[in-house]
Amino acid sequence: MGKINGLDWQNCKTGEYTMIDLSTKRIYTKRLILKPIEASDVDAIHEYASDLDITMMMYLPNETIDVTKGFVDYVVAEWSKEEPGCMEYVVLLGNKVIGGVGVEFTADRSVCEIGWILHKDYRNNGFTTEAAKALIEYAFGELSVQKVIAHCDSRNISSERVMQKIGMKRMDDTGTRYYPKTGVTSGEYLYAIERE
Repeated sequence: MGKINGLDWQNCKTGEYTMIDLSTKRIYTKRLILKPIEASDVDAIHEYASDLDITMMMYLPNETIDVTKGFVDYVVAEWSKEEPGCMEYVVLLGNKVIGGVGVEFTADRSVCEIGWILHKDYRNNGFTTEAAKALIEYAFGELSVQKVIAHCDSRNISSERVMQKIGMKRMDDTGTRYYPKTGVTSGEYLYAIERE
C-alpha cells in the first residue's frame, strides 16, 4: 500500500483522494488528517470558532469557551454511538488544528449535509476543498450515503466555490437564513451531489 500524508497503513481502505484508517476513523488526504473530534480538542476548536469575523455561519462565533465545550461534548457523545447522527472532525495540518468539517445525517441515513469551517490564517490554500472532497468520498464509499447536500449564505462566495469545486450543483437559490445573533436575514443557496 502506498503512502498518504507520509504514513503507511495496513488497516486502511483507499479511495481516489483518501486513505481511511478504519480502527481510528481518521481520514488521510495528501496534506491533511480528518480526526474525529475528542474532548481534548476544545481549545483548538475555540480558537477558530470564536473568531468575531465569522458573520455568515448560523451558530458562530462562539462567545465563550463553555459554548464550544458544549458543542464538543455533544459531538463526542455522538461519536460513541453505533450510528452517530453527525460525524464531526477536526482538520489537522501536521499536528495543528486548522478547522473542522462534518456531516449530519437524515433519519434514514441516505442523505447527509456537509459543513466546514477553516481558521482564517489557513484559507485560500485549497484545504477546505481537500477536506470536503475526502469526507464526501468517505460518505459515498463507506457510509452508503446516496446524496450529500450543503447550504451557504448567498453572500459567501468562498463556500459556494468550494461546493462547486467538489462537484456539487446548485439546486435552489430561493432560500433564506436568519442569524439570531445579529438579527440579519440573508439569501441561502442549496447545493447537492449524488452518488454515482
